[in-house]
Order: sequence, then C-alpha cells, then structure tokens
Amino acid sequence: MQRAPEGVKFFGDATSIAAWVSVLAGTLTDVVGLLAALASLVWACIRLYETQTVQKWLESRKKK
Repeated sequence: MQRAPEGVKFFGDATSIAAWVSVLAGTLTDVVGLLAALASLVWACIRLYETQTVQKWLESRKKK
C-alpha cells in the first residue's frame, strides 16, 4: 500500500470514516451496515500494518 498514491489513501480513509458514521447513525440496513463495518475494519488494519512503527516491530521480530 506504500506505493499507492496519497489520493487513493485519502479516499479510502474518507470512505471508511463515512461508513462508520453511517453505521453508528443507523442509516444503513443491517447487512449493508455489517459489510461496511467489516470493510472499514479491514481498511484500518491495512493502514495500521503499513505504519513505520509496525514495520519496525515486524523487522525486529524477523531478526530474532
């Protein structure tokens, strides 16, 4: 994901936030809300995985 343009990352973040707001506001049906919440969770995990902190932690674990 580090090679993706910043615009793509921004769009993904904005979509993820909008999905969570919609789920919390109850404007989505149960099934669509569940899918939106799961997609947002996956996106958040991807963004967390690519942070420098996580990458350094993973690299230090590989050296052991």
